[in-house]
Amino acid sequence: MNRHLFFISIIEQALKGQDTVKALENAFQEIKKRGFQKPYTEGFRNFERFMDIAFMYREVFVTDYIRRFIVELAANVFDGTEWERQLLLETIYSHPEWKAEYETICHEQATEDLEQNFPLIQLICGEQCIGERELKKIPERVFFEGISPGNYKIKLVNTGWIIWEGKLTSNELIWTALPMAAETERIQKRRTNKIDLLNNEELILHTYPGIEKGRIEIELTR
Repeated sequence: MNRHLFFISIIEQALKGQDTVKALENAFQEIKKRGFQKPYTEGFRNFERFMDIAFMYREVFVTDYIRRFIVELAANVFDGTEWERQLLLETIYSHPEWKAEYETICHEQATEDLEQNFPLIQLICGEQCIGERELKKIPERVFFEGISPGNYKIKLVNTGWIIWEGKLTSNELIWTALPMAAETERIQKRRTNKIDLLNNEELILHTYPGIEKGRIEIELTR
């Protein structure tokens, strides 16, 4: 037996077992135990190098698969179950680089859809659809009235893309001090926020305050 590569025969034997995971755990313990013995010191160092390389290639393999799923999810062609879709999205959003890549592709797809078709906009609060508005020409604006502070999503119904997700606050939607009647109309026309939904100034969300509830406007600029 080549002591510099003694671990190979131990791993090979473990892979022949029925319970591969348990067998490999025992094999690694055996390799580590032998590594403390002088004749196997160099072999154990070779084993550590081997494991480092194997782990590096595993990371590359996993990343390649995740990137394939990112494209499928963003293009709305993923054919897995809803549970699998949600699990993948949670995995993607837990990794900043994957999250940024996914959101970039989603925005690119949404922009392409806007260039080809006039969008049907859906406003969602939590799990409830607040309403839908269709943009039929360029430029055009649509409104959603009676909007309370909360967490919202904006979805392109044409493709299913969620192009924006965030919180609208009371500072954006509600005047805390009741204005005088003569000033109400003027104040309600005052915009409190502007959000670039596609990061290209093509689809803009504006917020306007109200006495108890506010209003949002979505503007298609080009």
